[in-house]
Amino acid sequence: MIICAGESLIDMVSFRGEAEYTPHVGGSNFNSSIALGRLGADSYYFGAISNDSYGELIESKLRHSKVKEDFVIKTNRPTTLAYADVIDGIAEYTFVDEHSAGRLLDSSSLKPFLDGVKKAKALLVGGISLQAEPCGSSWQSFIEEVAGHLPIYFDANVRPDFIENKQAYLARFIELTHKVDILKISDEDYRYLFGAQDINEVSKSWLDNGIKLVILTLGSEGSKVINGNGNKVFAESLKVDVVDTIAAGDTFNAGFLLNLDEQDLLDRDSLRTINNDQLTQALSFANKVASITVTRKGANPPWHEELS
Repeated sequence: MIICAGESLIDMVSFRGEAEYTPHVGGSNFNSSIALGRLGADSYYFGAISNDSYGELIESKLRHSKVKEDFVIKTNRPTTLAYADVIDGIAEYTFVDEHSAGRLLDSSSLKPFLDGVKKAKALLVGGISLQAEPCGSSWQSFIEEVAGHLPIYFDANVRPDFIENKQAYLARFIELTHKVDILKISDEDYRYLFGAQDINEVSKSWLDNGIKLVILTLGSEGSKVINGNGNKVFAESLKVDVVDTIAAGDTFNAGFLLNLDEQDLLDRDSLRTINNDQLTQALSFANKVASITVTRKGANPPWHEELS
């Protein structure tokens, strides 16, 4: 099983020219679980879901997409809302998140799931669940507890509105590079965190910390992986007509993990010895599934039968 741990929310989406916001179920880690389920993986979502009407929409999408709910934590706190204004395919977000189901998640709520997560094939973490407080501290502690037991994939997916103290988050980010196995960061996220610092030098420090693969996504250009000894592999994006980019990176994450699993490489030892052909295959598949997601409104990853 592949577990996607973190936030779920409702994207209230408005496209240029539309007078109203339309609700779409979303959340970075949640979207990855949906994409994995639709692609045929043994997918589990791990996080808090509200008992409110939006929470019902979130659970309904999990079931529709064949995602298992064994790690779902139900709560009476409200669902996070993300108002997304989409202009030229790019979403600009405003969040309503005070006292929400995901934000107030504490360590005691996560602890009962430790043993179950350690038995999984892989764990995906990141997004706003590691940027907001107090949930960020709770998830960090959980990751530190399970580190070493299974491959951990960390998607930075930075949302500056959630980062009250940039230096504190940067310290958490660096600490996590000692715990996770795969780090994925977009070029935009990298510039926010590290400015003009050379990506090759910074990546070397991450690899020295124990990360096996550093994935850098470059939007419409494609994506690349840097692994041991500074080895680099690049795969171009497919050229498509972009409607919006919501969930593109989340779908990429799902595609990359699924393809590694299909190549029988989703374990910590294999990640150390993976070759360029195998990495190119995983990147190309991840780019392919993400390219389908950006051709439609909202977080709507493809089903397996759409890939042929």
